[in-house]
Amino acid sequence: MEKQTFEDFKKAVNDKRKSGGKYGKWYYHTANVDGNIVELKGFKTWLQIFRINGMNYPGGMDIPVGAFNKHLEYVTTKEVTK
Repeated sequence: MEKQTFEDFKKAVNDKRKSGGKYGKWYYHTANVDGNIVELKGFKTWLQIFRINGMNYPGGMDIPVGAFNKHLEYVTTKEVTK
């Protein structure tokens, strides 16, 4: 499993999200982000599965990209440190 900083993780996820083009496609990503096991499955900005250390934090459907990135950041850097 690839080790990534949060910024590397966010870039990798957004690159996969954008690769779906106008109509989108399902994408998957798994990484060790700052010592946490992160798995996700998404379609455009909808995160159907967003697991960190086994706990799921799914996101809303068709949310703006800014909200998508804030959700990634909040859950990955804030929520798991509680």
